[in-house]
Amino acid sequence: MADSITSVRRPTEDPAEEDIVPGWQPPLWSLPRAAAVDNLEGSLLKLGLTESAARTMSLACVRPDDMRRKLVEPAELRVQGGTLLIVETRLWSIAVLPHPANPREYGHRQYALGGSGAWGTTMTEPKSSSFGAAELTMHVESPDVITRRLDGAKSRLARDNPLAQDLAVEGVLQPLTVVSLTVTHDDGQPHRALLIAADGSSRISAAHEILGYEPSWIVGECSSDDRKPRAEISRWLRLMRRQGWQNLTEDERGRLRVLSVPARVVVGFRPNAQADQAFHTAVRNFIGLTHIRPPRPYGPAVENEAKADAVLDSLAEPGPSGASHITGTEKAWFAGTISEAEVAAAGLSRHGDVRAGEIVRCLLGGGVRTARRVNGGIRSLTAKQRPKREERVDVAVELILRPARTGTSEDTKFLRPRRAVLQRAYRLPEIEDLRADLPQEGTATGGRTLEQLRDAALAESDEGLGDSGRLGPAQTELAVKAAFYMAMAEPMALQREVFGTGANDDRGAATVLRAMLSRRRGIFQAYEVVRAGRNGAGLPEVDETGAAVPTADGRHRSLTDAVVRHTYGGSPAPVPELKVGFKAASTSWASVRESVETLHVRVSAMAKVPVEEGGPSLVVHEGWDPVQVREVRESLDRISRRMADWADRHVDRTEELSEF
Repeated sequence: MADSITSVRRPTEDPAEEDIVPGWQPPLWSLPRAAAVDNLEGSLLKLGLTESAARTMSLACVRPDDMRRKLVEPAELRVQGGTLLIVETRLWSIAVLPHPANPREYGHRQYALGGSGAWGTTMTEPKSSSFGAAELTMHVESPDVITRRLDGAKSRLARDNPLAQDLAVEGVLQPLTVVSLTVTHDDGQPHRALLIAADGSSRISAAHEILGYEPSWIVGECSSDDRKPRAEISRWLRLMRRQGWQNLTEDERGRLRVLSVPARVVVGFRPNAQADQAFHTAVRNFIGLTHIRPPRPYGPAVENEAKADAVLDSLAEPGPSGASHITGTEKAWFAGTISEAEVAAAGLSRHGDVRAGEIVRCLLGGGVRTARRVNGGIRSLTAKQRPKREERVDVAVELILRPARTGTSEDTKFLRPRRAVLQRAYRLPEIEDLRADLPQEGTATGGRTLEQLRDAALAESDEGLGDSGRLGPAQTELAVKAAFYMAMAEPMALQREVFGTGANDDRGAATVLRAMLSRRRGIFQAYEVVRAGRNGAGLPEVDETGAAVPTADGRHRSLTDAVVRHTYGGSPAPVPELKVGFKAASTSWASVRESVETLHVRVSAMAKVPVEEGGPSLVVHEGWDPVQVREVRESLDRISRRMADWADRHVDRTEELSEF
């Protein structure tokens, strides 16, 4: 609730300061007449707004007559997918609330799938009003959910993005974009429409911090009694009129500076004819273009969370063929917004690796067609024309981690390294080849068991897949699932590249996974990792037969990153008895690739040799003998032309076979 008003003048150390009034002096506003409020409400109703939204906007307006005149020709604010119709005016700060699902809060949200028992604090995303107006709706379990969330959002925003000191001097300079939101509860009784800052939650939270308002007080008391906000505004205006600006304390001046805020009030929406986009999507696109892109980024993890919801919307919308990429239930499963009980009731898997595998398949598999749809969701927030694959991977990983983050919301040390490892692991190029329309093992329509997946991966390994530089689909699926548990284990069985004395293993997680899944032992290992992970057990190291490796005291030896990197060093497996055929050639090809990678590392290392301690690169500064360079380049050119001939022959042979 608001702090009590004091008329005690602040003493100054230097009397000369009393003649200097720093900061902005707002006009002496007056409370609007009831007739002006009613007239504005009638005009808003004619635009198609609901009665509740029209009443709330009218009471919030500092100058209702001015806003009513502007309604004749609203300004247009173009966003991706449509045009928002807006009116620029001033609103009383007491009537505007922070966005209850503000994207800046993504990093602190709780998700039902995490099973933390805090489902009551989880916020769903606002949706478009069913009446077709430019309004949002949101459903929560009970009224106290929205009030707790708004209070928490205000406190966190005021702390994480502190603007109160600046606003107390100059007020709110840039207009907030304000939208009507109706909140409904399980008892079926809606709040009267609230006005939320779709863009500007930090600013309105800072204004409330200065005024001493809590959103729960605004929602609980002011929204149900029109007299209370008017009385609150009136006493501040009386103070300014009675005391005069010069005789107010600086705290009082600060409160009067934020008593009202400039706003762009959204009163209509016109979707593009081709896009046919929903109003809530247009509002979210506007938020994304404002914040996920500069000038004030939310930060990588939060940006990826926001992009993730946009991507899920894109995948759940019908495509040109009329079919959506994922179902509504899958969308909720991926988003983490359904509980474990609801997951089971829907026939979905309870295992984290299956969910991770499906997210990876749906967001990263399927080649260009999937990439286009995922990129479409990313573009809706960032306006990037060509989002990179790494960006799609990061979005997928953020979805995968939602339940884990809910369970460990305060343990950033747990989450950050695992995020980094999964982002590296799921950049495995073979993932693009996973069929986007073919569910994997562990799903209701997956079609095979984990043992069958293991056996299929073994068959691919026997054919030389992996050694040839590319894993087969079964190997890839098993790698994705094993990587999930290897990253989430404690201690982690798959970490970031290591730089240490004697080890010097700078391979990324994806390279390590490919080396592992190229070996029969590695496939057995991945299978046991998934089995143990699903049972909540520690990850055991296995031998060539897939049996757990015992310790001296008879226990199972734990799988560690060091063991994985040592066992699967990347070199091709020796095949002494196999000297002909594809398997033997694949092994040789793996040696070629390893030699090329080694050459790349050594060239990079040579470029880092300085002229002197702390000096510039010797070869960059001084160059190298051109005769020696020419000899190496000619050798590389001959090798390159020879391999190009192999590629051409492969294309010709494929075309010949296709003719039969």
